[in-house]
Amino acid sequence: MKIITEEMKFRKRLCEYALKHGVTNAARRYHTNRKFVYRQLEKYDGTVRSLALKSRKPHSHPNAHTKEELELIKKVYTRYGCDGLAEVYVQLVKRGYKRSYGSMVKQIKKLPKVEATKIRKGYTKHHEIRGEYPGDKVQVDIKYVPKECLIFDTMEKSYYQITAIDEYSRKRILEIVDEKSVTNTSRFVRTLEGLMGLKINTIQTDNGPEFVNNQIETNKPTLFEKTLEQLGIKHRRTRPYSPWQNGKVERSHKIDGERFYSRNEFKSVEELKKKLKRYNSRYNNIAKKVLGFKSPNQIVEEYKLNYTNT
Repeated sequence: MKIITEEMKFRKRLCEYALKHGVTNAARRYHTNRKFVYRQLEKYDGTVRSLALKSRKPHSHPNAHTKEELELIKKVYTRYGCDGLAEVYVQLVKRGYKRSYGSMVKQIKKLPKVEATKIRKGYTKHHEIRGEYPGDKVQVDIKYVPKECLIFDTMEKSYYQITAIDEYSRKRILEIVDEKSVTNTSRFVRTLEGLMGLKINTIQTDNGPEFVNNQIETNKPTLFEKTLEQLGIKHRRTRPYSPWQNGKVERSHKIDGERFYSRNEFKSVEELKKKLKRYNSRYNNIAKKVLGFKSPNQIVEEYKLNYTNT
């Protein structure tokens, strides 16, 4: 229910006095001008609510988004929304969009939401330590490939995806293996620097048996740890039961599940590897807001160019 203000009551008394004694006398009596009295009389219909103040918000703005721009945003967001808002903005700019990133985000927020997703908070407060340059710190983890997308006879065999993601540039290297073991992870890191195109300083992993031994049982290094030592790469472990400390690679696995495995079916291992390679190549060329609307490959190439020049 709308509130009747003192201002509305004042205007009602003004109108009633003007109707009885005239506009000039009302203006003199209530210490105002005749134009104001005439404006109130035009609105007055005998009720106090007719004298309520109306919104002064303009119905339109000369700098508002045009219908064509809104249609373009909706079309591009539908196509590239799953790749992040940074990629949407880059694609819009390529199509002639002249406005800022913030303006685009405001219009996207007005679009109808498909479904709301809940964000799970971390168990404890964690202060993130990022790599300071490409190759400074790389997170490595292994992901189970869902059997629902494998439509060939797997012979009761499970397949896994080894993921390495550079913290600074977000560039990723992916590989499919048929066993979760230190043999496969150590072989993977031997070729990692060549595939990344970067000299790696530190690799961070969790405490899984495919990387390290159980410290309660033995302190002997695994083949994976020995391989890193031979390559001159530092090894850093996350705290036990703290997957958020390897947050970038964990989030990367979530994105893979949503954008790749849930949308594809594979008739053979060869097809799985081929499609994963194509998918990862595109991922490394998608712009990201955190990278200043550049892709991981662009960040790496710029770093290598500047490093070479210096």
